Amino acid sequence: MNLKQQGFTLVEVMIALAVVSIGLLATLSAANQEINGALITQEKMTAYWLMQNKITEIHLENQTTWPAIKHNKGTDTIFGQSWRWQTVTQKTDNKKIRTLKISLSPLSSPISDEPVLEQTLYLGKP
Repeated sequence: MNLKQQGFTLVEVMIALAVVSIGLLATLSAANQEINGALITQEKMTAYWLMQNKITEIHLENQTTWPAIKHNKGTDTIFGQSWRWQTVTQKTDNKKIRTLKISLSPLSSPISDEPVLEQTLYLGKP
């Protein structure tokens, strides 16, 4: 008796399903990495814009006054996201120049030593 095989065997179906599953997992992993990268980029751009706002505020405040040696802390909200900022004003070797270090980190993250963005300004005596 001559039997013709029609369709796939169970082993062939299981192998095909395993290959498709591996391919789908790789695609999901790549998509997840892209989303995480986009969120990090969004966070850094938001921090950059807030940093520019802080620098402008500092320049406006210090147009006529000499910045005091001090530490300031506060929070700001931009684009619906709250940020923690800190400024540290220090003396330099040159009596006519002071450094002002600004650091930003999201309020949603735990307090850490590593801010998302940090900038150092050199301010001259008016």
